[in-house]
Amino acid sequence: SYALQQTLVSPALPAIQRDLNTSTTAVTYTLTAFLLSASVATPIAGRLGDMFGKKRMLVIALGVFAFGSLLCAFAPSIELLIAGRVVQGGGAAVFPLSFAIVRDEFPRERVPGAVGTLSATFGIGGGAGVVLSGVIVDHLSYEWVFRFGFLVVVAALFMAWRFVPESPVTSPAKI
Repeated sequence: SYALQQTLVSPALPAIQRDLNTSTTAVTYTLTAFLLSASVATPIAGRLGDMFGKKRMLVIALGVFAFGSLLCAFAPSIELLIAGRVVQGGGAAVFPLSFAIVRDEFPRERVPGAVGTLSATFGIGGGAGVVLSGVIVDHLSYEWVFRFGFLVVVAALFMAWRFVPESPVTSPAKI
């Protein structure tokens, strides 16, 4: 869900620019804002996962990402869309937390295969996002890129909450 939503946006940039009547510079901030907030939030969320539980932080990260997707889906201006992307970036710790959960929960001999599977889903989701974005924007509107992404993230959130075990490995420390 994270990889899909991350790549759904790029092909929709021209439609976003046109529909929100904004400049190329402003619309590219939807990418920059996401990457910047993700760069800041990811190590913090990873550390909080080490301290308070990786599953808990994974569910929170997915919730933050879903909330950001919802903000983007209904943003009436480029400024609010950028703000929504900043919030989405706050949930970018999904993959590092997933890798940490695999490392803590899987038997040692199965960790490489599980990490490979997670990495493959990132590539598949990224590729699917680029293709789906064009179809969505051509037949609906750019808002549906975020609405569709929201639905996928909510499904991932439910599955993580329901099926991912809480990692017993924590380490009390300071952020």
